[in-house]
Amino acid sequence: MSLEALEARRTVAPDQPLRVLVADDDDDCRETMAEAVRFLGFSCETARDGAEAWEMFLANRADVILSDWKMPRMDGLNLCVKVRGDDPRRSYTHFIFVTGNDDKAHLIDGMRAGADDYIAKPVDLDELKARLTAAKRVVMLHRELQMRNSSLTRVSQQAQVAARIDPLTDAFNRLALKEDLETLLARAARYGHKYCAALCDIDHFKAYNDHFGHIPGDDAIRRVAHAIHGGLRRGDVFYRYGGEEFLVILPEQTLAEATLGMDRVRQEVERLQLPHAPAAAFSFVSISVGICSLSVAPPESIDGWLRRTDAALYVAKERGRNRVATGGEVD
Repeated sequence: MSLEALEARRTVAPDQPLRVLVADDDDDCRETMAEAVRFLGFSCETARDGAEAWEMFLANRADVILSDWKMPRMDGLNLCVKVRGDDPRRSYTHFIFVTGNDDKAHLIDGMRAGADDYIAKPVDLDELKARLTAAKRVVMLHRELQMRNSSLTRVSQQAQVAARIDPLTDAFNRLALKEDLETLLARAARYGHKYCAALCDIDHFKAYNDHFGHIPGDDAIRRVAHAIHGGLRRGDVFYRYGGEEFLVILPEQTLAEATLGMDRVRQEVERLQLPHAPAAAFSFVSISVGICSLSVAPPESIDGWLRRTDAALYVAKERGRNRVATGGEVD
């Protein structure tokens, strides 16, 4: 589960009390403050100093921290700096200093550290209620904005994925292919990874479309695409290359291994037993496949690789279709 989703689950509901953390090394002040916070209807935990408060914050992020300034091990100023330096994608914590230091220099230092508010000791109950009520409004606003941003991010990510998927076949499209091939070429050049490309074409598809029509033709493309995809290895990547053409990228396979694998895919399409048009050369729909391995020594361009793969497909068609042909590379 993503960090954003986890934080969304912890969003403060309108009727849910804020989680307040009181940090003070003075036992009486700490317990008196905690009692007042609970009396006002808020959930409260306490820490004896800044270091303990920081550990508690990491374990269970508070919505509001009421912190003394002078404390052993870690003072309130350093606690505020660490809270503000935590992952900004996570939920916002409202930080309030509660201290007897009322000089201007302390106020400025606290605000520079990221504090939201300041209450002077001794604390008035009505003033504390007003500050916590305001803190809840701020925290709720941050949570709402976070949830909206998270939702917008998810929508954007879904749109990016959808823009790279062919709606008819659920295969990746040419946009995804362009992006992936650029990355693939860099990996092959840098790390020497092996790749084969297989270009598949539905045999005599024009005859099928002319006889059955475009809607059954789309259904045939969809069924053939699913058969091809179902016959591939998990690491192989499947793209719709054109109208009735599909491209498969087969990582870490020799030409011989890729040829055997794609012949099994060809047989998967045969097993569909999808009746072809009377004018076609075959009784059932089939595919022809051309395969080439990517040359890394000397380095080869993507366009050159795909042209050789297309030439191998042409060889398969010239030899009678419904077969696999290679570009003749040596593994």
